[in-house]
Amino acid sequence: ANGRDPKKSGVRKLVCIGEPLRDRELKLLRMGEHLEEIWGAELFSTYASSETITTFCECPEQQGGHLHPELAVVEIVDDEGAPVPEGEVGEVVVTPLAVEGMPLVRFQTGDVSFLMGGTCACGRNSPRLGPILGRKQQMIKFRGTTLYPGAIYAVLDGIPGVGDYFVTVTSDYDLSDVVKVSVVLQGGSATREQIEDRLQARLRVRPQVDIVDEHRVRERIAPEGARKINRFFDQRRKGV
Repeated sequence: ANGRDPKKSGVRKLVCIGEPLRDRELKLLRMGEHLEEIWGAELFSTYASSETITTFCECPEQQGGHLHPELAVVEIVDDEGAPVPEGEVGEVVVTPLAVEGMPLVRFQTGDVSFLMGGTCACGRNSPRLGPILGRKQQMIKFRGTTLYPGAIYAVLDGIPGVGDYFVTVTSDYDLSDVVKVSVVLQGGSATREQIEDRLQARLRVRPQVDIVDEHRVRERIAPEGARKINRFFDQRRKGV
């Protein structure tokens, strides 16, 4: 900002919260790569909420956020509230142990992630929380596959020639949603068919891809007065 080069600021590490920076395989998403490039700094992701009274931050190995069993009990649960096996995706549920005025038991965060066990390369033995893959209410059921918007973003971010984009989900019938991906092409290095092929290869389903102009996408994801970019639009019928 103000003509200053962030790389010359002296900042060597960035601890980020609020937006996912890594995908299911713990690789940096495009936003994370962009931050590292701009700042010339090492990136660390952390997870917290005001209710948990603690944070789960990555160590230098960057293999998930280390839990603090003495401060909070963290579970990953299914739709019925039952704990799922290690590595399986579900909702993050937290029981903070340091809250006295208003104790919380199995607080449902609405965030979706997974737990990793075993000894970390840093030497710690505490479980680690994986990247946040999405919000529970954003879960998409598409042709027998469950996925979250972040998984679609991760694929699009890795395709050369794909610029801005947004995802729209509508209702089809009880067992499946309809997913449409609207993208802007840059440089003519990708086609609609190639994008659909890449999505199918990574997600095991083939969402419809529409090529749209940049002005339309910018109006949709960042309307005037908006403080945050929104790439996911849920138009499903509620209560059906």
